[in-house]
Amino acid sequence: MKKYITLFTFVCVLFLGMNSATAQETPEVKAKAKTLELVKMLELSEAQVKQVFAIYLKYENDRLEQGASMADVRKQINQVLLPAQQREFKASYHQELVREKKMKKGKTVVDEQ
Repeated sequence: MKKYITLFTFVCVLFLGMNSATAQETPEVKAKAKTLELVKMLELSEAQVKQVFAIYLKYENDRLEQGASMADVRKQINQVLLPAQQREFKASYHQELVREKKMKKGKTVVDEQ
């Protein structure tokens, strides 16, 4: 019986540790993750990576304090990109908007039931 209690306690502590670790995402971590997404999608140069990271970092810091706009971030990032990258970036954003609309429609249908 002691083994089961010890095992249960260990599992509980493990899950609590995982929850607290994910809850502590800093603006730097979030900015890095968003930058890596763009690096994979758009094949950014080193200079572009630094600029995009700085834009996302500023957004993440301002978002917490002032409620910064993601539209402004997209405009700033678009200025850093090459024309081919701009088209790809715009297309991915459009796909994201369509996906969000579908999710909202699905959510309202589920909520009504």
